[in-house]
Amino acid sequence: MVRRELENDLKQKINRVLKRSIEYAFAHPEESMSYVRSFASEMDEEVMKKHIALYVNEYTLELGEEGKNSIRTLFRLAEEKKLIPSVQQPLFVSDVGENQGFALS
Repeated sequence: MVRRELENDLKQKINRVLKRSIEYAFAHPEESMSYVRSFASEMDEEVMKKHIALYVNEYTLELGEEGKNSIRTLFRLAEEKKLIPSVQQPLFVSDVGENQGFALS
């Protein structure tokens, strides 16, 4: 997530830095295990890995059209049910720039 009010160049930079960080985490999963373990002290390591994989997966790195369509649908349904105001701005960094990106806040 990135604030809409930021300049597009800064949003793109944030997107690139986050993507590199996620790529590093995927390439070196053992480096985050002690952090995860500190919050899941009673959990077996395999169970921790499954929990991580549930939330950190290919969509974390690249939403693709399927992931983006899911988020667009979620926003549309929330707007229809009057849970959120209508969103007129682009939802994704990629909608305003050249890189694939994360949803904007």
